[in-house]
Amino acid sequence: MLTPLPDSDARLAALEREAAHQSALSAGDGRSWVGARDGIRPVVIVGAGQAGLVLARGLRRRGIDDVVVIDAAPADAAGPWTTYARMHTLRTPKDIAWPTWGTPAVSPRAWFEAVYGIDAWDAIEYFPTIAWQGFLRWYREVSALTVVPSTRVRSLAPTTADGPIQMHLDGPDGEWMLPAQHVVLATGIEGAGGRHIPALLRELPAERVHHTHDAIDFEALAGLRIGILGAGTGAFDNAATALEHGAASVDVHMRRPAMPQVSPYRWMEFAGLIENYGSFTDQQKWAFNVHLSEVDQPATQNALWRAHAFDSFRFLTSSPWQSVEWTGSEIAVTTPHGIHHYDVVLAATGIVSELARRPELANVAADAVLWSDRLDPASTAQNPGLAAFPYLDDDFGLVSRSTPEASALSRIHMFNHGARLSQGMLSHQIPGLVGGATKLAAALSRRLFERDADALLREYLAYDVPVGVHIGRRAQPPTPTETAGVASLR
Repeated sequence: MLTPLPDSDARLAALEREAAHQSALSAGDGRSWVGARDGIRPVVIVGAGQAGLVLARGLRRRGIDDVVVIDAAPADAAGPWTTYARMHTLRTPKDIAWPTWGTPAVSPRAWFEAVYGIDAWDAIEYFPTIAWQGFLRWYREVSALTVVPSTRVRSLAPTTADGPIQMHLDGPDGEWMLPAQHVVLATGIEGAGGRHIPALLRELPAERVHHTHDAIDFEALAGLRIGILGAGTGAFDNAATALEHGAASVDVHMRRPAMPQVSPYRWMEFAGLIENYGSFTDQQKWAFNVHLSEVDQPATQNALWRAHAFDSFRFLTSSPWQSVEWTGSEIAVTTPHGIHHYDVVLAATGIVSELARRPELANVAADAVLWSDRLDPASTAQNPGLAAFPYLDDDFGLVSRSTPEASALSRIHMFNHGARLSQGMLSHQIPGLVGGATKLAAALSRRLFERDADALLREYLAYDVPVGVHIGRRAQPPTPTETAGVASLR
């Protein structure tokens, strides 16, 4: 178990001083040049997890002020790390690139070494989940980011093509409205839809069925028989969590004949793809994602070992659920292996893309272009689930069916799982933030500059601040430093 060094507080304080020094050295991209105008925020980011925080810091470094980050979770609970992310470590290798925006001292490794030491860093392969949550909390604080917690987006209401997007919010003090020029939805894996519960499970008593993203009372599962449909990493993490809380038994069922042995994600983690995925043609993007869905990826080794540590755990392959029946006292699941009896079942069945399921997108979902709108029927039939993803422009923005050339939808940016097909599977995830956040920050800066171009030009043409140039001989002799500088050039 990780234990912070005795002097970790002092080491973190020193790291924060170094971060401030590095920020001063790199100086960002210059002075602040855009902020709120008539109460309209230039950018509001929905989601204070890793993607939202990194983007907010990057915008500030580009001189974009008055950026607000809101999150539905209470303070210090943003992201999945205190809810359905039930793994002990991240699934991403520890040494993945991180967007530092010119300040390496705010990287995950710098924080980890300050808190736990260099030897501890050398000893881990993956970042511990509890440490990642601690890093993100510190990152938010050291970046001095404004985060509004416990606040949900009830709806987004565009006004005109160029006008503000009215964000109707619901927070601890009730309903309120926040106008924004650009809205970034950094809302994670469910950001373009919601949890997928297969139809054959929907007729079971509600208290007997949980999705692995649900807030599950694992204490209440003690002594019960659990069946899990799906065999991704989350299935094994939930199986182990149930067994650790005293479940009588857990079976994980996989429809495939064997666990995949190749992880395409490991191939994806290089700068060329992360930074340039958007340069693929639509046909190439479609082929890329269809293949990814077909081959999938294996569950992580640590998750497999964690579940298999229990004698009451079973992993069943070639085991699709053919039918499910509630008998009045238990759940009977029929598979090619026979009938299995469970008290509770968990659906480790991922998510679906369905924009209308998101409250913040319900007003605009019908007008948003989907990939199915850009594919021929044969391609759509290959994978209807993928075809339901939103078709985004190069700035991660939604595309309007009715007015594709001039719509406020282009100022609603999907920096979440909804960007999978259009901007790359990794764009908003830890391995891809160095490319995705950089690209989106640059796009937002460009769009805001285009909006303010006339005003900036007028400001430039009216600029008349003297720099204090004096004609004639210098009144004071040059300083030793200036003399040394001239001498060094000879």
